[in-house]
Parts: sequence; C-alpha cells; structure tokens
Amino acid sequence: MKSIHQKNKKERQARKYICLDIVASLLAWFLFFLFRRIEIESTFIQNIQLFSPIYNFWKLLFGVPVFWIFIFWLSGYYNTPFQKSRVVEFFQTLISVFGGSLLLFFILLIDDPVISYKYYYLSFVVLFTIYFLVVYTFRCILTSVTAYNIHNNKWGFNTLIIGSGEKAKKTWELLRTCKPATGNHVIGFITTEHTDNIIDPEMILGDMEELPRIIKEKGIEETIIAIDSENRGDLFGIINQLYQFNVGISFPPHLYDFLVGGIRQSAIYAVPFVNILENKMPEWQQNIKRLSDILISSIGIILTSPLLLFLACKVKLSSPGKILFTQERIGLHGEPFRILKFRTMYERQESEQDHELTHANDDRVTPIGKTMRKYRLDELPQLFNVIKGEMSLVGPRPEQKYYIKQILQKAPHYALIHKVKPGITSWGMVKYGYADNVEKMIERLQYDILYIENISLLIDVKILIYTVKTILSGKGV
Repeated sequence: MKSIHQKNKKERQARKYICLDIVASLLAWFLFFLFRRIEIESTFIQNIQLFSPIYNFWKLLFGVPVFWIFIFWLSGYYNTPFQKSRVVEFFQTLISVFGGSLLLFFILLIDDPVISYKYYYLSFVVLFTIYFLVVYTFRCILTSVTAYNIHNNKWGFNTLIIGSGEKAKKTWELLRTCKPATGNHVIGFITTEHTDNIIDPEMILGDMEELPRIIKEKGIEETIIAIDSENRGDLFGIINQLYQFNVGISFPPHLYDFLVGGIRQSAIYAVPFVNILENKMPEWQQNIKRLSDILISSIGIILTSPLLLFLACKVKLSSPGKILFTQERIGLHGEPFRILKFRTMYERQESEQDHELTHANDDRVTPIGKTMRKYRLDELPQLFNVIKGEMSLVGPRPEQKYYIKQILQKAPHYALIHKVKPGITSWGMVKYGYADNVEKMIERLQYDILYIENISLLIDVKILIYTVKTILSGKGV
C-alpha cells in the first residue's frame, strides 16, 4: 500500500519547472539568434534577411530545448522540486548553464565564419549570459511563488506525527506557531508503545497497527517521528515500518543524534526537522549514477550475450528446473522486487529451506553452479534489474524480508540501508564477501553503512574496480 499524494505533487511541480525551462531555452535561443544576425553577421554579410535559414534556426528549435532539459536533468535540478534554496538554485543554474553553453558553443558555433576570433569569445559570453538570465529569472519566479504559497499556508502537505507524548505535543506547537509556515498540515497523531498520551484524544487517529489504513485514508504525505522513547530500536523500528509507504520521514532536532552521520535539511519548507530520506550523494551525481547504470548495463548485456546464452544452456542441461532463479528482495525505501539470477542449485519445492543460505561445499549447488558462483556469473541477469531501476551496479546487497526482521532485532540501524538502491556489488561484498548467517550479515553491515555515509561516484568506481579483481581471482564465494 503506497501513499501517492506526495509523489504526484512532486511530479507536477517538477513538470512545471521543466515546462518553464523549455520556454526559457526557446526564448533565450531566439534572443541569441537575433544577436548573431544583427551584431556578428552584419559585420561581413550585407543585405541579408533577418530570419534567413542560415545556422538551421528552425531545425534547432526542437533540438536546443531537448539539449538543455538533459543538461538540467543531469545537474539534478528536478530531483527536489519542493526543496530549493534560492542561493543553491542560483549557483546550480549558473554552473549548469555555463557547462551547457560551453558544449553548445563547441557543437554549433566553433565553425562559424567570422572576421575575427574576438567574435567567438563574444558569442560564448552572450550565449551564456542570455541563457542564465532568462532561465534563472523563470525559475526564480516559480520558486518564489511556491515558497510564498507554502509559507502562507496556501499550499501544504498532509502530515502525521508519530507519537502522542510530550515531544509530540511540542512538535505540534512548533509547527502551529512557526513563522513563516512550514507547509506541514498536521492531520493527527499515532500512538506508540511506552508513551503516555497527552494529546487531545480527538487528534489521535490510531496506533502503529492502523498506520497503513490511516496513511491511505488521510492522504498522508509527510510523517514526523516525535517519540519520547530514547531507545534506538524503537526509533529505527518505526523508520523501517514507514519506508514502505513512500512518505517523507522527518525528525525533530533532538532525535538527530540517533542517526548515523549527517542528513541535510530542506530549505523551501523552512522546517526545523531533518529528513532521513535525503541521499548524501549530490543530486547531479545521483543522476549520473543512474545514467551510468543504464549505459553500462546495456553495454554489458550486449557484450556478454553469447556468454549469457551459453550459461543458460549449461544451466538447463545441468539439472531439471528453470534457467533463472527469482526471489523477492527488499530494495529502495523498503520496496520489494524480484531479483534475477542464474539458477545454481538443484530445483526443489518451496519450503522453509528456501531461507537457508548457501555455504561452502553446499551439496545443493550444481557443478556448473559452483563455477558460476566462484566468478559471480550467476548474477549477470541482475543487469536487467539495474535497467529496470530496481537495483544499481553499486549499492548494499538486498536481503530477504525473512532475514531483515532478524537483523533489525540485533542491529536496528539496518533500516538506514534502504535509503539507497541495492546493488549487484557493494563495499561489503568487496571487503567481506558472502554472508551465510545473520551474524555475518550484521558484520558486513558496517561496510554498507560506511558506503552510505561516504557515497560518491568515486567510491562507486573504486568498488567496481575491486569487484573486477575479485571476479578475476575467482574469490566470488
């Protein structure tokens, strides 16, 4: 069961920015075209019509906006349509427009016939200036209107406070009195264990068991955890339950110390809370990571297609059963998905043994399965999971819900793993390897937490390099 209200709002807001950027890029291109025709070409071409088809003006009316939308998407600008600081927006626009203008200059303008090289520099400066001023002006207007509506309670987000004790009451009072308004429209409260209820009973919507129904019926978009308990297990237990509903998860500042590492704070909401769903990887790196996942996985599937076909035949001939093994795993924000692998074991009926992890010299593994596991060839089909967006090339290994429940009892902070997409390989897989019991999973967890706190494209590249070394050395198991 998912709450789609916040997702829909974010998508609508992102589309507004995209539409404005398209209009802005067209207007800027038109103004730059005028400049080129009037200021530059008039110096060596006389008696020419203003809108002659030289430089493919009309043909580029489609290509130029597509180019700029791609650049702006790559910069991560559309990732957080409601969480925009005007200062960050200024520099984000400045950098992306500068980079895009530089590319556009070398793609379209470097071969222009000019009477002096100074016109090249002039063209670039004017191109960059026009695009930055037009694009930033349009964006600033929309961001300012959005902030005004939120800060004056004209727009808001249905919010549920988890807790009904002293901290929940203080959180509610803070939201009601905060100026400018935070954008959080508190719908009600949820009671939790070990908490004394001091909230007006009419504002209490139910307990944690009723959470799915309440989120759906009330259209909840944001949740704020304000529990009196100082127990980390209670906090992370609630986090893990909330992940599956696709809602915002925030904390008052006094709970911040419970979290592993720093979490950035939203700007446009003016909310005095931290958001656990914030990914520490910069937004532009997140988009490059996704683009790289798609490109590398697609190329990998094409290049290894003969090997994939060969392995499929070997698996089919090795023993009766399906070629591919699929199993439900838990991914980003607690979302379940079906992971793909080549079958490496003898086929058996579904039972409790399905939860038994593979170990060294496991007699359930087929001969070809041993070879595939040694070089991790059984995981090649997961490239399709990556293309679908369920996994990434690099990220914490996804586990079954059966084991996650056991891990959370001993290591509640495992809930933080679901902040990022699971991966085919990970820091934990490189440094620790496969885990054949819950205790080893928890030991490997320290590397996955370390990855989340230091996540970057550079770290991903290093992990991929070490993964290749591991595969070539045959240390897959």
